[in-house]
Amino acid sequence: MKLVEPRWDLENLEKAYRRGFMAGMVGKPIVACPHKAEIVVNAWEAGWQDGKEQFDIKHSTQLKQTQ
Repeated sequence: MKLVEPRWDLENLEKAYRRGFMAGMVGKPIVACPHKAEIVVNAWEAGWQDGKEQFDIKHSTQLKQTQ
């Protein structure tokens, strides 16, 4: 497994973050991360955590409204 990608830049990290965010927003598990390089995985996971937080907020709000 390759832990360091030879070519990554801010744009790639932002893209990984956005994709992680979207994965979290739709409720995908964190193990769905498609990346192998540590720094890109970190960006994806940061996005996933932020997206998952929004997913949880949205679903807890919807649950409260139905009660």
